[in-house]
Amino acid sequence: MAIIYHLVPESYHRAQPADQPYLPATFAAEGFIHCTGELPALVAIANTFLADVAEPLRCYHINTERLTAPVRWEPPAPVTGAENTPAPVDTLFPHIYGAINRDAIVEISTLTRDAAGRWQLPSTIE
Repeated sequence: MAIIYHLVPESYHRAQPADQPYLPATFAAEGFIHCTGELPALVAIANTFLADVAEPLRCYHINTERLTAPVRWEPPAPVTGAENTPAPVDTLFPHIYGAINRDAIVEISTLTRDAAGRWQLPSTIE
């Protein structure tokens, strides 16, 4: 079983209908869903692109074998609002080209902040 990870702000997570496939707000503009293949990369991305987010971040643990949408491992794509941030070299990220069917989300955790205010590895909550 291959697991990939996707970050979701708490308010957006709560606003999504639980009986519908998940799509982030950026999907229409970008055409895919940004994910990572490792938790340390997820934390680095949270601290680079989402350091100023005041609300909790949810982490969707996605079983790629259950996904109905295709996944492609590709070089980093620009993140909306962070176009000038340098991308890691020689790193491939999973991009989901369609909605995430709910049965592919096998766990949801939340990132917490350390004493310095930096995001750290998620703790399971659901």
